[in-house]
Amino acid sequence: MNLTIDLSERNAVALESQARAAHMPIERYLAYIIERALERQHRRAAENLEQHLDNTASQVPLETTSEAMEAAIEEALEHVRPHRNWQP
Repeated sequence: MNLTIDLSERNAVALESQARAAHMPIERYLAYIIERALERQHRRAAENLEQHLDNTASQVPLETTSEAMEAAIEEALEHVRPHRNWQP
């Protein structure tokens, strides 16, 4: 992927300095920073989802069956999934 990023002179100098300190070409250093940020974002999203599911599960009455839970999940997903139109 090729990308052009407009940075302030101050940030450009800082990144170049950091890349030199890491003994990496600036392009590879920027790719490394972006990859790490995306990994953190993904990990946070997974943790948030896990916490949300735990909170939701703790509010479910004990007599609720697995089938009822699955049906409720499907119903909830139907409301949040985008409606797709498969016509060309």
